Amino acid sequence: MSKIKIYLSASTQEDNIGVANYGTEEQQMFRLRDKVEKLLNDTGKYIVGKNKYKSSSLSDIVNASNKFGAKLHVAFHSNAGSKSARGCEVYYSYLSTDGEGKKAASILYKHIEELTPSKDRGVKKDNSVYTTGFYELRETTMTAILCEFIFHTNIEDVIFFLNNIDNFAKSTASAINEYFGVKKDTEKYPIWLRSQDLVHNSYKKDGTFTVNQVDTIFKRFYEKFIKGIK
Repeated sequence: MSKIKIYLSASTQEDNIGVANYGTEEQQMFRLRDKVEKLLNDTGKYIVGKNKYKSSSLSDIVNASNKFGAKLHVAFHSNAGSKSARGCEVYYSYLSTDGEGKKAASILYKHIEELTPSKDRGVKKDNSVYTTGFYELRETTMTAILCEFIFHTNIEDVIFFLNNIDNFAKSTASAINEYFGVKKDTEKYPIWLRSQDLVHNSYKKDGTFTVNQVDTIFKRFYEKFIKGIK
């Protein structure tokens, strides 16, 4: 089975400055996007394209994504608004007629909504903001969605995001996996155990061990690392 091409577009809005220690929208969305990229690459199922340069214009990003030929384009943003506004919202193009944009947006929203402590803001068509929609969703040739993960103008959103950026990345990667039907790797025990020959292929890969298996692991660990130490 060929790998899935996906394009991850991080905001280049360097002038959007958040409260507290957030920094800029650009800084944090590049951080988040790169964490998602790593999680997707770890599955071995994707070829990930991305905007590498913070100086890239929106048209540069869209042109690169179209040339890359991805199956899905995901744009990473944080929102600006009143100090009281907070929560996630995910957009899809109002021009999308096959239902895939709404499907992808709904899956991502579900995963982020489960993570965030506040009431989130829903899945929306992009013409609810601008009558002509968002350029990034309108001009990309594949299914495309844009996520406003938090309001960087809200102190509670910012604190939660900075403390949970890894969880935002995991939720986003999980949503993408769900959209494409990619199964999670169920080998949950540390690779180190296998690399040190402390577990073998006969072990179950469901993240748990029986009492006998744990006993065997300790015995092997003792033989390899402890025995002979005076």
